[in-house]
Amino acid sequence: MGETMHEALTDEKEFALLGEGGEVRRIPAEVSHFGLFGLPPKVSLDERALEARYHALSRRLHPDFFMNAPVGERIRSLEASARLNEAYKILRDPVRRAVYLVERASGKLAENDARPPADLLEQILEAQEAAAELRCGCEGEEAEELRGRIQAARECFEALRAGQRKALEDLGAQWDRAVDEGRTVPEDALRRLRSVLSQRNYIENTLRSLREALETAS
Repeated sequence: MGETMHEALTDEKEFALLGEGGEVRRIPAEVSHFGLFGLPPKVSLDERALEARYHALSRRLHPDFFMNAPVGERIRSLEASARLNEAYKILRDPVRRAVYLVERASGKLAENDARPPADLLEQILEAQEAAAELRCGCEGEEAEELRGRIQAARECFEALRAGQRKALEDLGAQWDRAVDEGRTVPEDALRRLRSVLSQRNYIENTLRSLREALETAS
């Protein structure tokens, strides 16, 4: 986990997309999505301010302004537009925004969090097994018993998802307080936030699988 990157997250500067002469500047790779919009690197943000900033920058990068510009300028404007769109897609989504922050602080989730905890994995495997059996086309009492197991598992995973949302809110608040106060984000908050986000995909995938099994067999 990069300490330098971690500390730098609380002190990101706004990137000036246009130079003094109105020319489009090339965006360095190290400029974050937050820096691009001039927003603090926080889990919660002012979505109206984000949207307003996105539209303002998009208007300034409109292709009509660069029709007669040199080729290099036109290319930079297109590259900047693509980067701006990608950043906006991520920041306007609360979960993708949190994942982006955590990955900037501590690396890609997929590389370091390949498996869920053992107890969660066991629940997932049991639920997936029941879903697979139901999809095989069984009927009668056997099908009813499987539907009951799947519905119970679904309620369990929905409760886990609700708990994760609450944890995400609490940990996000800790993160944001650190940013507001110019402090390093607490390691424990980062570690727990990372854990919540990595387990979220497993739970969402399992819920989707259970829902599809019930719909297929109905």
